[in-house]
Formats: sequence, C-alpha cells, structure tokens
Amino acid sequence: MSSKKTCKTLLKILTGKEYVLFTDRANTAIDLSFQVCAGRSHVLKQEDGGWMTYLPLAQKNGFEVTSMVTLDGSFSEKELLHYGMDEILIVHSLAAYLTPLDMKSLYNRCITQDIFLINDVSGSIGLDQAKYGDIVLGSFGKAKPVALGKGGFLATNNKELFDTIVASYDEFEDLDFSALANLLESLQERREKIESIVSRVKQDLVTRCGESRVLQPATSHSLVAIVRFDSDREKEDLIAYCDEQNLEYTVCPREIRILDDAISIEVKRLFP
Repeated sequence: MSSKKTCKTLLKILTGKEYVLFTDRANTAIDLSFQVCAGRSHVLKQEDGGWMTYLPLAQKNGFEVTSMVTLDGSFSEKELLHYGMDEILIVHSLAAYLTPLDMKSLYNRCITQDIFLINDVSGSIGLDQAKYGDIVLGSFGKAKPVALGKGGFLATNNKELFDTIVASYDEFEDLDFSALANLLESLQERREKIESIVSRVKQDLVTRCGESRVLQPATSHSLVAIVRFDSDREKEDLIAYCDEQNLEYTVCPREIRILDDAISIEVKRLFP
C-alpha cells in the first residue's frame, strides 16, 4: 500500500468517514465545505474557542453568520432549538484546544433539526469527538496533534457531496505522505505526552491561583492550559511562571481561545 493510501486509511479510521480529500491547508477545507452548502443561508459558530477564518470564509461564500454565546468555547445545545434546514453549524470540537465538546449529542441534535454540521478536528483528531459531523476537516500545521507543518484534509460519508467537492478542487499532492503516515500512527503517543504536561501545568496553576481561576482544571485531552487573571500583578505572576517553566503563552481576550482576561499556556507548542 502506498504512503498516501495508508494516510487515507488511517484518516478514515480516525474520522469514521469513507471519503477523504487532502487540501493545501485547513482553510481550503473550510472554504470547500461552505461551497457545497450553497442551498443554506446561515452559519452558526462559537463566539470563542473556534478558528478565526470561520467568519470571513462564511461571509465570502454569502452566508449570514451568528456567533453563539459560549463558556470556554462550549455552548448549550438549547441555542440550536430555533434553527434548522437553513443552518450550517461549524465547531472546533476541542474548543480553544481546551474543552472537548459532546459531539455525539451535538450531532444527533443537528440530525434531528436538519442542521449541517462541519466539525473542525484540528485539535480533537484522535479523540471520539473527531468522528461526528456531515463534514470533518482539520489541519496538519505546526503545533497541531498531527504536526506535518503544512496541509489539511476533509472527510465525509456523503459520496454525492464529496464528488461535488472533488469536481471543483484538485487534491493537494505536495505532502510528505510517508512522514504523515508516521505522524498518524504515533498520534496517540503524541497526544498523551502533551496532555500529561497540560495536566501537570493545570495542577501547578490550581496551587498557585486557586481552582476557580483555572479553566477546566480536571478536563482530560486539553492541549493548552488557560487561567484567568484579575489584575496586572496576577498577569505578570503568570507570565513569570511561564518564563520559569519555558512555556509559550498568549494573552487573552483572544477569539481562538477565550474572550476574558487570561493567559493561555500553549503546551502544544512544545511539540512543533
């Protein structure tokens, strides 16, 4: 079996989808997914915890966009009660790279209400969360669970939809498929290494700041650790901790993390 076929076989297993297409980047996969939803008119997305291109790419394809109220990237399914066949829901199923969403329940809700679900699994690939959606897509970029350095993919069980996408896009071939196969085969080991460090960092932060400041302190599968601060002094103390531990961080509010004052400790960047 060729390396490319091996990669497709592994992605089929990881996503639970039959048809897989390689793209030059995840943004292209997002764009293609919106293009095949032309019969709908409205995109729903997370207020925070998603990805920055959901909004501009949805608007580029002529959709109205609503940002759903979130808590640490997660949202109540009740927010979907008033939506249906005109809607597309796009979610990052490891919200903010921190919070795994209940994708099985969410997908069942979308099926019931005829909402088209696009699942961005750039952070959740390798977890059960990556197996739900009308389209599953993701990135192989730096500091991702599958960190090839470039490229992305989309996958679906809908052959008609897949054929429509393939008719408008020539599959991206400029990938090191041998290296990608190795990364997919070692995905669980990589996730466990990152998650173990995140768990230790969260414990440090609970001791340092108190459990109420640390987001999702006991949640498994996080690839970052996020802690809120209330003053410049607390902010500087958290930055000092990151410097002492040689941990990269970003300062929130930040749409792709959370919209509160916080430090997001980017543990996943330890494994570029």
